[in-house]
Amino acid sequence: MNTKLLSLLFLTLGILIFSQKVTIKKDIVYLDAKECLKITGDSNNVSFIDLNGNEIIFLKFVHNSRYGSLYNKITFLDQSLTLTSQSYIFGKKLLIEKLLESKVLNNCKLDEEKIKTFIMKYDENIER
Repeated sequence: MNTKLLSLLFLTLGILIFSQKVTIKKDIVYLDAKECLKITGDSNNVSFIDLNGNEIIFLKFVHNSRYGSLYNKITFLDQSLTLTSQSYIFGKKLLIEKLLESKVLNNCKLDEEKIKTFIMKYDENIER
Protein backbone atom coordinates (compact mmCIF):
# COMPACT_ATOMS: atom_id res chain seq x y z
CA MET A 1 0.00 0.00 0.00
CA ASN A 2 2.77 2.45 0.93
CA THR A 3 4.60 1.69 -2.32
CA LYS A 4 1.52 2.55 -4.38
CA LEU A 5 0.94 5.75 -2.45
CA LEU A 6 4.58 6.77 -2.80
CA SER A 7 4.51 6.02 -6.54
CA LEU A 8 1.38 8.11 -6.97
CA LEU A 9 2.99 10.98 -5.05
CA PHE A 10 6.11 10.95 -7.25
CA LEU A 11 4.02 10.73 -10.41
CA THR A 12 1.92 13.71 -9.33
CA LEU A 13 5.01 15.72 -8.40
CA GLY A 14 6.60 14.87 -11.74
CA ILE A 15 3.57 16.16 -13.62
CA LEU A 16 3.47 19.35 -11.58
CA ILE A 17 7.18 20.00 -11.98
CA PHE A 18 7.20 19.55 -15.76
CA SER A 19 3.92 21.31 -16.55
CA GLN A 20 4.06 24.92 -17.61
CA LYS A 21 1.82 27.59 -16.13
CA VAL A 22 -0.26 29.32 -18.80
CA THR A 23 -1.40 32.86 -18.09
CA ILE A 24 -3.17 35.25 -20.46
CA LYS A 25 -3.06 38.94 -19.53
CA LYS A 26 -3.82 41.90 -21.78
CA ASP A 27 -3.81 39.71 -24.91
CA ILE A 28 -0.38 38.23 -24.19
CA VAL A 29 0.18 34.53 -23.47
CA TYR A 30 2.76 33.90 -20.76
CA LEU A 31 4.33 30.50 -20.14
CA ASP A 32 5.87 30.35 -16.68
CA ALA A 33 5.78 34.19 -16.58
CA LYS A 34 7.71 34.45 -19.88
CA GLU A 35 6.02 36.20 -22.82
CA CYS A 36 5.33 33.65 -25.54
CA LEU A 37 2.51 34.66 -27.91
CA LYS A 38 0.19 37.59 -28.58
CA ILE A 39 -3.55 37.34 -29.12
CA THR A 40 -5.78 39.51 -31.30
CA GLY A 41 -9.38 39.25 -32.39
CA ASP A 42 -12.83 39.18 -30.88
CA SER A 43 -14.84 36.61 -28.98
CA ASN A 44 -15.51 34.51 -32.12
CA ASN A 45 -12.24 34.88 -34.05
CA VAL A 46 -8.89 34.67 -32.28
CA SER A 47 -5.43 34.95 -33.83
CA PHE A 48 -2.31 33.72 -32.07
CA ILE A 49 0.78 35.65 -33.13
CA ASP A 50 4.39 34.69 -32.43
CA LEU A 51 6.89 37.18 -31.01
CA ASN A 52 8.12 37.97 -34.55
CA GLY A 53 4.65 39.23 -35.47
CA ASN A 54 3.64 36.23 -37.59
CA GLU A 55 0.09 34.93 -37.26
CA ILE A 56 0.51 31.20 -36.63
CA ILE A 57 -2.86 29.90 -35.37
CA PHE A 58 -6.42 31.02 -36.03
CA LEU A 59 -9.18 29.86 -33.65
CA LYS A 60 -12.77 30.35 -34.78
CA PHE A 61 -15.96 29.68 -32.84
CA VAL A 62 -18.70 28.76 -35.32
CA HIS A 63 -22.29 29.19 -34.05
CA ASN A 64 -25.49 27.73 -35.53
CA SER A 65 -24.11 26.44 -38.80
CA ARG A 66 -25.50 23.62 -40.90
CA TYR A 67 -22.93 21.32 -39.22
CA GLY A 68 -24.12 21.85 -35.66
CA SER A 69 -24.93 24.42 -33.03
CA LEU A 70 -21.38 25.23 -31.92
CA TYR A 71 -17.95 24.00 -32.88
CA ASN A 72 -14.34 25.16 -33.07
CA LYS A 73 -12.25 25.51 -36.18
CA ILE A 74 -8.50 25.71 -35.57
CA THR A 75 -6.20 26.57 -38.46
CA PHE A 76 -2.41 26.25 -38.34
CA LEU A 77 -1.71 28.95 -40.90
CA ASP A 78 1.88 28.26 -42.01
CA GLN A 79 1.06 24.59 -42.53
CA SER A 80 -2.40 25.19 -44.09
CA LEU A 81 -3.84 22.52 -41.78
CA THR A 82 -7.24 22.72 -40.11
CA LEU A 83 -9.21 20.80 -37.52
CA THR A 84 -12.80 21.11 -36.37
CA SER A 85 -14.14 19.94 -33.03
CA GLN A 86 -17.62 19.94 -31.59
CA SER A 87 -17.29 17.64 -28.59
CA TYR A 88 -14.17 19.41 -27.32
CA ILE A 89 -14.59 23.21 -27.33
CA PHE A 90 -11.21 24.90 -27.19
CA GLY A 91 -10.91 28.27 -25.51
CA LYS A 92 -7.72 30.32 -25.76
CA LYS A 93 -6.13 28.98 -22.59
CA LEU A 94 -7.28 25.39 -23.11
CA LEU A 95 -5.91 25.39 -26.66
CA ILE A 96 -2.49 26.56 -25.44
CA GLU A 97 -2.52 23.96 -22.64
CA LYS A 98 -3.37 21.16 -25.08
CA LEU A 99 -0.70 22.34 -27.54
CA LEU A 100 1.86 22.26 -24.71
CA GLU A 101 0.66 18.87 -23.45
CA SER A 102 0.96 17.43 -26.97
CA LYS A 103 4.35 19.11 -27.44
CA VAL A 104 3.04 20.99 -30.48
CA LEU A 105 4.08 24.24 -28.82
CA ASN A 106 7.68 24.01 -27.64
CA ASN A 107 9.77 27.06 -26.70
CA CYS A 108 7.00 29.25 -28.15
CA LYS A 109 7.38 27.63 -31.60
CA LEU A 110 5.17 25.11 -33.39
CA ASP A 111 6.52 21.64 -34.15
CA GLU A 112 5.16 20.77 -37.62
CA GLU A 113 5.26 16.99 -37.13
CA LYS A 114 3.40 17.23 -33.83
CA ILE A 115 0.72 19.40 -35.47
CA LYS A 116 -0.29 16.48 -37.68
CA THR A 117 -0.61 14.20 -34.64
CA PHE A 118 -2.62 16.85 -32.78
CA ILE A 119 -5.03 17.14 -35.72
CA MET A 120 -5.41 13.37 -35.98
CA LYS A 121 -6.21 13.28 -32.27
CA TYR A 122 -8.81 16.09 -32.09
CA ASP A 123 -10.24 16.57 -35.60
CA GLU A 124 -13.88 15.50 -35.96
CA ASN A 125 -14.18 16.42 -39.67
CA ILE A 126 -17.32 18.45 -39.03
CA GLU A 127 -17.10 20.49 -42.23
CA ARG A 128 -16.36 17.58 -44.55
